[in-house]
Amino acid sequence: MTLKQTANTSPSAEEIQSFLPAYDSIELLATGGMGAVYRARQISLDRTVAIKVLTHACSSALQFRQIFKCEAQVMAKLNHPNLVSIYDYGEANGLLYIVMQFVEGRSLHDAAHGKSVAPHESAALISKISKALAHAHNSGILHRDIKPANILVDSKI
Repeated sequence: MTLKQTANTSPSAEEIQSFLPAYDSIELLATGGMGAVYRARQISLDRTVAIKVLTHACSSALQFRQIFKCEAQVMAKLNHPNLVSIYDYGEANGLLYIVMQFVEGRSLHDAAHGKSVAPHESAALISKISKALAHAHNSGILHRDIKPANILVDSKI
């Protein structure tokens, strides 16, 4: 296959392992239009992390590269209990990636789909989401894709 044929595809777990050797036990969690998210073990610290890898098409667009790097740098400076922590950012094998905190749980969409949620639980969740977004906004980050599928609900809740 040519790069053009694979530009919008996500690399396999084996490919991620080959160009990010500091991680092992890599497993594909989800794919989307811009890339994919993998669960992996960071070997040096023996911890589970999430690795978001963008497609070749997204990684090769200069304007997108600049925005992605800027947002990764700003997000890495944020410290809030309801925001995922960023551990690393880089480029490998022509692809941009972010290594971040792994949240054991599922998306709000999956957690609430087809279920009735008590008003007090909804209010508590909305409050946490709002505080996290306000913290990000106050730091100059505007999330442009807020939806239940992009909100992670920790399994401890």
